[in-house]
Amino acid sequence: MNLGAENEKQEFKLGTGQLDKGLKSLSAMLNRRFEGTVYFGVDDDGTVKGINVGKRTLLDIRSRTAELIEPRIVLDIDELHDEEGRSYIRVHAAGSDIPYSCDGRYYLRTAAADEQIGSDLLRRMLVSGDTDILMQISSDNQDLTFKGMVSFLNNLGVHASGTKAFLNSFGMVNKEGKYNRMAYLLSDQNEMIIKVMRFKGTDKNTFDQRLTYYNQSLILTVKEVLDYFKLINKPKKIDAEAGTRVETPLFDYQSFREAWINACVHTTWTENIPPSVYMYDDRIEVVSYGGLPFGLSKEGFYTGTSKPVNNRLFNIFITCDFTEQSGHGIPRIVDHYGREAFSFNDGLLKVTIPYGYVPDYVLARQAKNKIIDILTDNQRNVLHYLAENPYSSLQAVADSCSLSLGGVKKIVGKLQEMELLERKGPKNNPQWIVR
Repeated sequence: MNLGAENEKQEFKLGTGQLDKGLKSLSAMLNRRFEGTVYFGVDDDGTVKGINVGKRTLLDIRSRTAELIEPRIVLDIDELHDEEGRSYIRVHAAGSDIPYSCDGRYYLRTAAADEQIGSDLLRRMLVSGDTDILMQISSDNQDLTFKGMVSFLNNLGVHASGTKAFLNSFGMVNKEGKYNRMAYLLSDQNEMIIKVMRFKGTDKNTFDQRLTYYNQSLILTVKEVLDYFKLINKPKKIDAEAGTRVETPLFDYQSFREAWINACVHTTWTENIPPSVYMYDDRIEVVSYGGLPFGLSKEGFYTGTSKPVNNRLFNIFITCDFTEQSGHGIPRIVDHYGREAFSFNDGLLKVTIPYGYVPDYVLARQAKNKIIDILTDNQRNVLHYLAENPYSSLQAVADSCSLSLGGVKKIVGKLQEMELLERKGPKNNPQWIVR
């Protein structure tokens, strides 16, 4: 009788003298496929050779499993017989409380081999198991309030309060009765800084604008970022085929919304690296730390398989009407922008959302740059000096740029006509604003 080949869910051992090695394989298969089976009395090629099964054999396997594998697993152990009456043992287990260790070490099944797990992969597995790590870690700050979150939920018709009983029902209190890390993120004292940054051009060489959100509940920050991008997503009439003009949004807002919510739900908040949004002349990038949840393939990710890294946080987001359980978010982004919108690199997940047209502020900057390109050296020097010294007198400009006062006045007047320079404040003590 032949049972086939060894694979990521099946391992063969000739006898119970190899019990510890078989249990190592079982833990590795659980970490890879959430289930596994080890057969004793079977050769490497799958041929049943048979094994002597004593009165305590099955009990000894169960006892040794309890000693070696953590967290505890429930075994199905059966003595089986082939067509010639030879006995062999089937040991099967299933579980998703990853990672499972064997004798204090962690392994992962790859094809038919058991490979020891490195620290980076182990961290990913820890935040992907049934035990929600945000719920277990105590907040360093136990003096928390939740006015922002409670007000937000009450406005949605949810009867919320800041009592520990209510917060515990949302998973914000751990087994020791302390506020956990998720409670901290949702509290008014949350100091995790989330940034929305805009750059000039298509790379990060020149910074333009920064928005920062902190000292408030993560719920409020998520909402404010969504509101900001909804506000800037203004439609513009674009020439289409056959001479028609159609209104085109700057980007697909629902795709951005899904990318942003996904980033907040899947970020490994225990690493203190919050998600960020970067804006360039031609695109938006939503970046989160943590990569794909362990055990979720790219194909499953693209097709909408729901496997939140932070399950209870995901449930709170559902209550806040930020997301739903349907798993349609990623497929929507794929439908609009293709799978190439997603990139996975060094633990980062990046979603790129291209613009539907060149934003007006980019066009204005490009037009300004063309004007600056035709300025004389003296005009450029004066403009640069006033940008660095906005409260300077014109005499100081003249002295610094080795020009006459009259020459500087003419240059300043010309720069104002070109709308590159603006004067504010009293005439004898102005502020110069380079536009």
